[in-house]
Amino acid sequence: MLVGLAVLISLFYAEEDWRGKRAWENCKRELEAKGAVLDWNAYIPPPVPDDQNFFKAPRMTEWFVRNNGKSNTNDLTERLRNVDTFATNLNEAAAAKYLAWSDQFEPDFDLIREALKRSYARMDGDYSIPYQIPIPNFATTRIIVQTLAQRTKYFLLLGQPENALRELTLLNDSRHFLEGAPTGKPMPLVSAMINAAVTGLYVDTIAYGFQRNTWQESQLVALQKQLAEINLNPFVFDALQEESAATCHTAQISWIPKLFDTTIRATWMTRIVWWFWPSGWTYQNMVNVAVLEQKPSEGFDLAHDTIAPRKFNVDFDRYFKHAFPYEILAAMAVPNFTKAEQTAAHNQTLVNEAQIACALERYRLVHGDYPETLDALKPQFIVQVPHDIINSQPLHYRRTNDGQFVLYSVGWNETDDGGQVAFTKSGSVDRENGDWVWQYPQK
Repeated sequence: MLVGLAVLISLFYAEEDWRGKRAWENCKRELEAKGAVLDWNAYIPPPVPDDQNFFKAPRMTEWFVRNNGKSNTNDLTERLRNVDTFATNLNEAAAAKYLAWSDQFEPDFDLIREALKRSYARMDGDYSIPYQIPIPNFATTRIIVQTLAQRTKYFLLLGQPENALRELTLLNDSRHFLEGAPTGKPMPLVSAMINAAVTGLYVDTIAYGFQRNTWQESQLVALQKQLAEINLNPFVFDALQEESAATCHTAQISWIPKLFDTTIRATWMTRIVWWFWPSGWTYQNMVNVAVLEQKPSEGFDLAHDTIAPRKFNVDFDRYFKHAFPYEILAAMAVPNFTKAEQTAAHNQTLVNEAQIACALERYRLVHGDYPETLDALKPQFIVQVPHDIINSQPLHYRRTNDGQFVLYSVGWNETDDGGQVAFTKSGSVDRENGDWVWQYPQK
């Protein structure tokens, strides 16, 4: 009897292991034929010369590389944490006080400016294991860009657009180490989303300059050039591709009981199952993770710089409601990529609209009014007018009776709502509904 049971158990494991490995090999072959890259080694950045590496410049590793397992504060973040750092009083007295206080950081900002002249951004660390790769210190990044945005706004309030441009340029340039220049490898989804968030702050600060009517021709030209160089979608696309390879590679090299027990809460029964987990089940999970995480790629058309929101609507419930045993990794590890791409697409749209807004303002400075159509901007004020990345059609534009204009994308719902912004119950902009509008001046 025991011998028979042992034979049955052996046959069960052999069958499950064979089926699982075969399913993974077929899945991998099919996805790679469509262009997917599931080999984790392809995401490991090559070594770069120290003298050309941002993170090898003085203080940059200390400030901008996260210390796993330790506090991510450092001397710069501690000094920046002042009651005035996030001041909200936009008046001349507050501006003078804040700028006088924050001038002490100019030597630090100059170090960052100098470091950003280097061509590469590669952190030291072990890249062979996805969950151990080094990542930027987002706490430092956040407080620095917020400080630069505040300084920019106060310079604008005091009528000093050149000083404002200098701070805003550093804010924009700081995105480059988040992008892992120049290879973009690796590109964790969190890095891509922090990059998108910094971009959103950058555009919002530009808009404040329009509200104050402070930007002049020379600054508008410089900002327009910076905006034209921003393209968030390739980084989000690469991050989503990397997520699939990272999750599958982690599953393949990890001991399943330890991997599951450290990431989710489990009952004693599921723990028993994990201890007797066939390797074939790991491969079956890798199939579901790879298939699910490759689905967002269908929504990108990087060649034409467009996305298709409807292709991001994936039925997550299929994976999360019946997540045992073949789909447990998908339920545990797959991020909400719909929200990620929606945020990136929204902020990229604002970048494109800001670029057009700069050209429109330059046109107005020359002609005294905004043009009837965006085509009138070419080629003197803009070489190519950005299109709506949602549907590849021209962005909607019209002049208004009050001497302003309306400029908008059809947004995530892919419907022209006439330039109307939708809001959530909390009063924030609803990115799923309504149009994505360049609000000029800001409201």
